[in-house]
Amino acid sequence: MSAAPDVSWTPPSGGLFSLRVGAILVRAGRVLLTRTDGQDHWFLPGGRAKLGEPAAEALRRELREELGLTPGEVRVRVIAENFFTVPGRGAVHEVGFYGECAADGLPDGSEFVGSEFVGAEGPGSVFRWVSAAELADLDVRPRPVADLLFALPEHPVHLQIGP
Repeated sequence: MSAAPDVSWTPPSGGLFSLRVGAILVRAGRVLLTRTDGQDHWFLPGGRAKLGEPAAEALRRELREELGLTPGEVRVRVIAENFFTVPGRGAVHEVGFYGECAADGLPDGSEFVGSEFVGAEGPGSVFRWVSAAELADLDVRPRPVADLLFALPEHPVHLQIGP
């Protein structure tokens, strides 16, 4: 599957469409977030799905790449259509599948409280376990997804964020 292209498209008029997967990893009362160099905001670990790759498989692949973690069951909890604008790039239409999975094999976060660590891919992105109180004070995107992380609905929900 790695030879397949990412599910993203840039129309001739500009902008971007992207199919993203994100991991909801909660352990010891904290959720794992990541941030890449040059960005001020945090988001759930994950990335773009590849053409023909189911969301759960894409999430497993991304977690192997980013954290050296291979979770078993992935339970999609949130599907978000996110519409936003990136300065210099234009309109973005991102469809995100956010799946809850076990964080077995990762530290529980107690040794990283308030600090960041680098994942399996090395420098360029950092990870941080955050509590619900810390989450409220951080710029986490998309925010409506972040607001559900400590009170996940029993069944998948669909969010439309933006126009």
